[in-house]
Amino acid sequence: MSMEISPDSRLANRILRRLGQFSRFNRQIDAMVGGVPVAVPVSAGLMAELTEPWMHALLRRLLANATGTFIDVGVNLGQTLIKVKAIEPARRYIGFEPNPACVHYVEELVAANGWTDVRVVPAGLGPRSGIVTLELYHGRSGDSAASIVEGFRPDKVVTFRKTVAILGVADLPDDLLAAPVGLVKIDVEGAEADVIDALTPVIARDRPQISMEILPCYDGRHAERIARQARIEARFADLDYRLLRVLHEGRDGDYELVPIDAIGIHGDLSLCEYVACPAERVGEFLAA
Repeated sequence: MSMEISPDSRLANRILRRLGQFSRFNRQIDAMVGGVPVAVPVSAGLMAELTEPWMHALLRRLLANATGTFIDVGVNLGQTLIKVKAIEPARRYIGFEPNPACVHYVEELVAANGWTDVRVVPAGLGPRSGIVTLELYHGRSGDSAASIVEGFRPDKVVTFRKTVAILGVADLPDDLLAAPVGLVKIDVEGAEADVIDALTPVIARDRPQISMEILPCYDGRHAERIARQARIEARFADLDYRLLRVLHEGRDGDYELVPIDAIGIHGDLSLCEYVACPAERVGEFLAA
């Protein structure tokens, strides 16, 4: 699945990086995503990366088997938004992102491409509304590894902390998560269980497919990660959902979906992507 920057833009980026000037010039880069032209802004040194071609292929499959709104919890710099709009420009998209630097960038991304039916909520999503601390590990702007789970990466140095908002579903406008919700993507660096708890009424109502990253527990010493993982498994069992692990390799977009009984304790970062599917649709989805 092709996702690439134009040769001229790639050369300009390389030169600016070598000169240490990449972040000094706001500009727009021409790219192709699955054969569709996309304008990718470079703004205040931030730029959405066109990576994970397997995710583009997976989203194409998920979108083809789902009707209704796409909910993106953990927008970051719009990497998933780009893929969704390249596949289905008319799909309604609702994103949640607590990092204000990322929200500003995504607004520029949407404007540059003229995408419609996109709403980005400048807050995270959780069981209840409140103010929390977002810990960043790489700089202080668009870190994709940032987490609202305190000490989620105990072996990493926190480089910056931001005070951000979390919204509970009960405090959202009635129309925001209106039925039908067809597909949910969750990438929230450790807070997956909280997001699933928050969305449980929507999941029970609409039975959407769910794509999510669950980072590994590594070993028995990470008790909090193990507990959060157990909460996820228990919640999906209550909802009568089945977990499929996404196995992906290489740069060509190939992937495989493997049904699993449990996430397990492991330290393999290549085994962190999952699809949660309503039990009644597993056979249909795997055969699609």
